[in-house]
Amino acid sequence: MSHTDHVPGGDVIEIVGARTHNLKGVNVTFPKNRIVAFTGVSGSGKTSLAIDTVHAEAQLRYLNGISPFFRQFISPKDRPQVDRISGLGVTLAVDQRRLNRSPRSTLGSISGLNDFLGLLFARMPALGPLAVEHPELRNLTSAYFDRYSMEGRCKRCAGMGHTDSAEADRIITRPDLPLFGGAGEWFQRTNSGEHLALPTLAARHAADLDRPWSELPEAFRHAVLHGTDGEAVTFKITSKHKKSGTETVIERSVPLVGAVREVTRLYEASGTDTARETYARFMVRVPCPACHGTGFGETARTLELGGLTYPEVVKLPVEELRTWVDGIDATLTPMQREVAVNVLPDFSRRVRLMVELGLGHLQVTRTAPSLSGGELQRARVTAQLNMDLSGIIFVLDEPSAGLHPADKHPLREILTDLRDAGNTVLLVEHDPELIALADWVVDLGPGAGRQGGTLVASVPTAELSGHPESVTGAYLAGRGPRVRRAKRFDAGAAARLSLLGVDVHNVRLDRVDIPLNTLTCITGVSGSGKSSLLHQALGAGMDAVLRGERPAAMAGVEGAGRLGWVTVVDQDPIGRTPRSNPATYTKAFDTVRKLFAATPRAKALGLGPGAFSFNSPGGRCETCTGYGRRQVDLHFMPDMWVECDVCEGRRFTPEVLSVTYRGKAVDEILALTVDEAAEFLTEPAGLATTLRAVQRAGLGYLQLGQSGTELSGGEAQRLKLANAILLGTTGRGRGLVLLDEPVTGLHPSDVQKMVDAFDTLLASGNSVVIAEHDLHVAACADWIIDMGPGAGDRGGRVVNQGTPAEIAAGPGVTGEYLRRVVPA
Repeated sequence: MSHTDHVPGGDVIEIVGARTHNLKGVNVTFPKNRIVAFTGVSGSGKTSLAIDTVHAEAQLRYLNGISPFFRQFISPKDRPQVDRISGLGVTLAVDQRRLNRSPRSTLGSISGLNDFLGLLFARMPALGPLAVEHPELRNLTSAYFDRYSMEGRCKRCAGMGHTDSAEADRIITRPDLPLFGGAGEWFQRTNSGEHLALPTLAARHAADLDRPWSELPEAFRHAVLHGTDGEAVTFKITSKHKKSGTETVIERSVPLVGAVREVTRLYEASGTDTARETYARFMVRVPCPACHGTGFGETARTLELGGLTYPEVVKLPVEELRTWVDGIDATLTPMQREVAVNVLPDFSRRVRLMVELGLGHLQVTRTAPSLSGGELQRARVTAQLNMDLSGIIFVLDEPSAGLHPADKHPLREILTDLRDAGNTVLLVEHDPELIALADWVVDLGPGAGRQGGTLVASVPTAELSGHPESVTGAYLAGRGPRVRRAKRFDAGAAARLSLLGVDVHNVRLDRVDIPLNTLTCITGVSGSGKSSLLHQALGAGMDAVLRGERPAAMAGVEGAGRLGWVTVVDQDPIGRTPRSNPATYTKAFDTVRKLFAATPRAKALGLGPGAFSFNSPGGRCETCTGYGRRQVDLHFMPDMWVECDVCEGRRFTPEVLSVTYRGKAVDEILALTVDEAAEFLTEPAGLATTLRAVQRAGLGYLQLGQSGTELSGGEAQRLKLANAILLGTTGRGRGLVLLDEPVTGLHPSDVQKMVDAFDTLLASGNSVVIAEHDLHVAACADWIIDMGPGAGDRGGRVVNQGTPAEIAAGPGVTGEYLRRVVPA
């Protein structure tokens, strides 16, 4: 049904026959120069229509227009599946896929601030008084202010800002045990370089190796760790010959270098990431003494602009960067000012936008992996939004993700300013407050996956609540059911996990207690320290403790013995290539391949389970190596994927595809949704259990073989939650499950499935800790830890903790908003 009767006259965008992903021939018209919200339950087709159809078609039109070379790779089946789009112009999009996860990627590189700063520092000194005495300054480029370029990096640490060296406390982790009896994992390795010499060394120092390490003579312990200072140690090496059964004894007399130097040598000589990980557990990172931990070369460390060097500027929080920018003009010469007038206004505008979007507390050098999902999303938004542009179609996928209710007002102003400047804003959104801001709503559904993909309504926002079939309309009208929990856990009587001496980013806490076997929610305004507490302290810290190592972000942990495992359920992609999919990620496909290999047809053809894998040779299509698509190198433009013309996207050889299980070929199994597969694949029991776990995480609409690169951050997170459910219900002991912003990407009607998944974990004795802004979710938690009171240096403290009712009755911004949700 198409509700487009009320589209006003003038400029419109008309879409005819959209069939991308689960869309079922959607025809829809909506106005330009307005804020248009794309709504619907999770998986209904919102992103497929706004980003994978509208934005993708705009990109292809642009590339077709400038590159004849590009056209040869584009066939109709590789385009967004749509008959026609009229009224389409230039689009800029920011989606929810979590990219830029390299530690080299920072807030400055994602938002574009680094480009502006590099240009300023490269141009201004060349036009200043110093250039008279130092003509080499006239040849500066922005590369001199890039710590990862040959020109800009510190020569000693190659731009990393740190050096790695072995640490004695990492090598000897249990000084209360004997050297070969558990004092350190390194000495359990019988093939370590100096292992055989230690008994001789012990005899020289009268050290009893059966005694605890801490009780052995200090001279012996020093020699074991740091070497014998050139003094030789004589020992024998015995080797056995397998064929002859004889033994060869070799006597060696060499100085020992010590475990610290030996581990460091092997770590630096490691040729692969796997090999480096073997030794990384014994290493610590220390700031590079040459660049004082900045990673920058001499030029960046010495030239000043506005009284600061480049490393000093990028260490500033964005709020302070704005003050620095405002003060630069007074320090410039007339010639410098002529150049700066072309750069500073745009730079200042971008910095102001970042502050308004709640990123002011973050340093420019803050790494992408340490950003929350919402912070990363808003950093990418600032790289795209430019208030001076007009006639642009901005496509934004949930820009409110990660924002506390108190922080949403600036975002609302930015969206209306974009519209008022003559732009069209297409907003994929679940937040009822932001949807209400829109001028027009395109509502999709009615369900998810194959139950969705049709147009429910395309109307002015005020009219959506009058459509009885619109789930979103019910929530806009206040009729939608809110999340509930059938059973609450008594957090006051629960055992505690206590984090001691937490010190990470802006979080400084002497102690924080987390009740076990409960749902604990960490709340607070954006930048208050929620993600730092959840990831760096609780997640990484507990992981280190369970491995027998010292946590880096805190002094210690009490109560860790009550837990057997910890997992962080984040929004990172489940894979980087089209090979990754829900079936492979959950290991369900391992069982499916065995089912096919056990069929009479497969046995007759001699096809084992490996033949039904698209990740290894033997049964996959070798033209596309099992991808189903081929990657095309477009040289000066981004690479693209096109469907394989040999297997037509089916991934396998005709022989493998001739084998069926209950009437379906292997590619047809991969085409099933999780809900369909749960009905079709009822045996064996383990496979059925896996599929039920994915359903409990609210992903029954996903296809088993759906590419991991097509999943949103929220979908990837819920798929990982399904694995956590399996882990928590298979007898591996009680665990700790951590989630950051778990309802990101979820329609209010779908949040209940997520909370039900939490309760499944709790019922098995596990503990769940979430960082969340959705106050309806916070209101149903057993315990809340409210961080704040502000962001950055004004945050990092526990404002209040207790039950939702106690938080609602207490101080703080969260309490103020929670009072609207929690009954008095």
